[in-house]
Amino acid sequence: MVQILIRMDPTVEQWTIVELQGALETRDEVSLEGKNIGDLHFDSMGVPQLIIGHHLLTGKVVVLDKPYAVMRKVTKGDPMETDQRDTAETKYDVVALVKRKIVFKSRPKPIIIKSEPIRT
Repeated sequence: MVQILIRMDPTVEQWTIVELQGALETRDEVSLEGKNIGDLHFDSMGVPQLIIGHHLLTGKVVVLDKPYAVMRKVTKGDPMETDQRDTAETKYDVVALVKRKIVFKSRPKPIIIKSEPIRT
């Protein structure tokens, strides 16, 4: 096994993976990239709840056995501009660490609002 030692900035963010079972589909088949798909809340017991439209998903927080590092590749110099490819310097910056994930395994429950008749 090869180990790569990485020096990290102490201000590296911690991210959490949100894992859903199945697929998210829209009526108009538009891309969901970069769009808000729902609201994530934690109840008084610390249980995560995800509200998407009129659906409620209940999940659980899982600590990963091995954390993931989210890295950004940074290349200084353009190897295509010169004849020598060795002149381009490549390094990887750690952007964030992922140490846990929120797993939503169960089917979503519909949110139904009970309306009271208006009394006059």
